[in-house]
Amino acid sequence: MSITPERNTIMKLFSSNKQYYLDFYQRDYQWKREHVDKLLEDIFYRFSLEYKKDLDVNQEVVSEFDWYYLNAYVTNDYKGKTFIVDGQQRLTTLTLILIKLYHMAKEYNSTRVDVVKEQIMGAGLDGHTYWMGQGLRKIILEDIFKHQEKTIEYEEDDVSIKHMYDNYKTIDRLLEQFIQNFHMLDTFILYFLIRVQLVNIQIQETKDVPMVFEVINDRGERLKPYEVLKGKLLGQIDKNEIDPYYNIWQEHIHALQLISDREVDDFFRFYFRAKYVDNRADWRDFDGEYHKVIYEEKWDNKIHLKHNPTGVKSFITQDLDYYASLYLKIRNGSNNPAKYPYLYFNSLNDQDRQYLLILSACQTNDPDEAEKIDLISRLFDRYFSLLQLTGSYDSNRFTKSLTELNKNMRNKSLDEISTIMTQHLLADISDAKETEVSTPFVWGYFSTAGTSLNYRFTKYFFARIDHFIAENSTEETAQSYYNLVSKIGPKNGYHIEHILAHNDENMALFGDDEDMFNQERNRLGAILLLQGKDNIASKNEPYREKLKIYKTRQVLWNKTLSGDFYHKNPAFREFAKRNKLNFKPYEIFDGTAVEERQRLLFDIIQIIWA
Repeated sequence: MSITPERNTIMKLFSSNKQYYLDFYQRDYQWKREHVDKLLEDIFYRFSLEYKKDLDVNQEVVSEFDWYYLNAYVTNDYKGKTFIVDGQQRLTTLTLILIKLYHMAKEYNSTRVDVVKEQIMGAGLDGHTYWMGQGLRKIILEDIFKHQEKTIEYEEDDVSIKHMYDNYKTIDRLLEQFIQNFHMLDTFILYFLIRVQLVNIQIQETKDVPMVFEVINDRGERLKPYEVLKGKLLGQIDKNEIDPYYNIWQEHIHALQLISDREVDDFFRFYFRAKYVDNRADWRDFDGEYHKVIYEEKWDNKIHLKHNPTGVKSFITQDLDYYASLYLKIRNGSNNPAKYPYLYFNSLNDQDRQYLLILSACQTNDPDEAEKIDLISRLFDRYFSLLQLTGSYDSNRFTKSLTELNKNMRNKSLDEISTIMTQHLLADISDAKETEVSTPFVWGYFSTAGTSLNYRFTKYFFARIDHFIAENSTEETAQSYYNLVSKIGPKNGYHIEHILAHNDENMALFGDDEDMFNQERNRLGAILLLQGKDNIASKNEPYREKLKIYKTRQVLWNKTLSGDFYHKNPAFREFAKRNKLNFKPYEIFDGTAVEERQRLLFDIIQIIWA
């Protein structure tokens, strides 16, 4: 392998009529304001140590200034083009700085306008171009060069373009702040062109680029796993063929980045686990550097992406193209309760592993995709909720079961999926109760359910109850699922309210037996959701005073304690009667009331989670 280092000034870097191309290894232009701030502040600090207001501004004088080292950048020449293997963040930012210096030089009528312009653009072998203007970036650089702001429309999911516009604003602000007069500008332009220096590491052999790129990542600024994976995969494809595969990659990665930068790695971990992991031990292999794990012999025997250009092409055009789109659909769907209610319900419970099971069950271009999304998300909600409500949930057991479900549901039909998930639910309850059960709806398992449940799940449970009542009533709940489950503020957030306050009057209803009183007041039948301000106000009040608040607030489960609710809702009374649901008002809330409300909730869950 041959590597040639060469020390360059910015003047030499950009004035050689050489256009730079971005190698597919390169991540998006991701520098943000803090990176630009640091770079300019460092350069200007070094400049200010030497700058004097009365010095002669010429190359000889400025050449004596202390130089600023901007690290190395790595290139590879291929068929007459120079590709940047590492360093495009700095080179793109330098170009944006040069554009601002050009405009400042024009404003001051500086004689250095033309030389600055030559560092930005010129006549290349393919005609007029910007040296860092490959593809769409040429249009963006031209927009910034001509207008110093965004005047054109572009794809909002292009992270690089967004950061180019944003960073130019930062550069504009900082240079206007740093540079106070023409003399300082003239001196700074010279300093920037001849004393800010980089080392170009030229890789002679294209076949050596992947290895160099990986070493740079291991020893320098860490790339994210998906950024390294990109190089490892696309690096196997000949550059003459790369464009369609690169475009598919970029399209899906940019779409996922719009959610968050971590979403891309989340997707790949879900994908590899969904399609290849069969047990808990293997699951842990993908916790960290999955981009290295898939090339280990153990996993390469299954995944086949090592030294396999044909396999890589197939992976990108089939698996990545389909599963990244599917993941994006269900990930966004988890925020869309109208279209994907059960995806949304699971997300309210922070259950993102529903994505794993959906990716596992769907085959490439699955004709039953929509039905599988609906079925699996609904059964996942049923699975998780009934484990909670029967007192059968254990986080370790749940993780183990999901790993088994992932394996057993892989590429299965709708009927098979339903059977598998139901069998796993019953097996988990049987395991927890140490007896074989044939149904999850056992009164004895639910009868004591209460505040020992997960706090967030309890809020979710009552949100489902409230909307169940609304769907079968002439009254609508004024509170969304989000408000009931996710709002937690002390004033407007919803909190768990004990109907039975801890006072002498209520204790007397239970024969002053404190153990019995505490057991009963903590059952689901004796609690509800109340806004923080109401929860605080009613904390120690007797039931008759609490009822005044319950019946006037827009939480329907609370309002069913009052007779007024039934008078206004004859259709709901008929619904309750038809389904044998013992809804009734209570003037006194005692042990009988708790038991009846607990049994009522048991009957409702058999409808909601049938």
